[in-house]
Amino acid sequence: MQFEEKQMIQRRILLRQAAALGALTALPPALHAQSGSTKVVKIVVPTAAGGSVDSAGRLLADALNRAQMERFIIENRAGAGGSIGIQSVVKSPADGQTLVLGIAATMSVQPAIHPGLPYNPARDLAPIAMFAQGGLVVAVAASSRCRAIKDLVALAKEKKELTYGTGGQGTFGHLTGEIIKSDLGIEMRHIPYRGASPAVTDLIGGLSDLCVVDAFSVAPHVQSGKARILAIAGPNRHPTFPKVPTLTEAGIPFSRGTWVGLFAPAAIHPEIASSLSSKIEKLTATPDFRSHLQALGFVPTFLGSQATRDLVAAEIEEWKLAAQAANVRME
Repeated sequence: MQFEEKQMIQRRILLRQAAALGALTALPPALHAQSGSTKVVKIVVPTAAGGSVDSAGRLLADALNRAQMERFIIENRAGAGGSIGIQSVVKSPADGQTLVLGIAATMSVQPAIHPGLPYNPARDLAPIAMFAQGGLVVAVAASSRCRAIKDLVALAKEKKELTYGTGGQGTFGHLTGEIIKSDLGIEMRHIPYRGASPAVTDLIGGLSDLCVVDAFSVAPHVQSGKARILAIAGPNRHPTFPKVPTLTEAGIPFSRGTWVGLFAPAAIHPEIASSLSSKIEKLTATPDFRSHLQALGFVPTFLGSQATRDLVAAEIEEWKLAAQAANVRME
């Protein structure tokens, strides 16, 4: 009965996630514009539509629409690991009408490992606020013999080399996979995809041995019995999968997590940034906004402009050390 109860609870959680995503993607931003709106604020999401990051951006835009006279809209500009979308904002006027959704991969990981990155977060962008934290998951197909992260060692010895998929080159998932590879002392080949969904599809189809992606992308496949999660790549257990251990708990020291925040061109007026930051702080305290973020697998967390700036600077240095230890470098 314990197993059946666990499955029922998990199914209810996943159904709430699906409902949350459906509600967010089904509502055009224009429907939430306040009457008398005079300004359109564009939030560039440097990932493809769908998935937890895009959904978090749409949730934020929708909530800001309800709270302000401006009309907030989402524009997805994926490609080059997010740098295309970010560059478009860096080159935009710093009038507060073009913003970008920043995540750990684009603001901390890539600057740490990519010497030719066309933007510098510290120089080119001004943090508005960070409003959500989370972690990725290490998943295998349900047919895999692996039940725990350490089981990958025996599988690697048998197959000589494992393959792991992620949402792209130089992403949080990519670096996490390399850290797992280095710590376990096994051979693993990275397969970068244009987003998490195709990585999960190939995992289910038997074209890769494991994947490191956001929980939101793999959750429906866990629900259907086609995938299994071995560990959480983050500082804490995932709210959707509280029984699954973190990598640290599974024996691989790993304390880094993903996060989502809002950034603007560096020259934005401090008063504009401060006003928007204050509104986001209020949103993260409201039950409705918090529950929707949690349904997407995030922990609602607010950090203001300076705290976000400090976080990014510290993480870049941490990821540099991790990349050196795992011998990862982007050219």
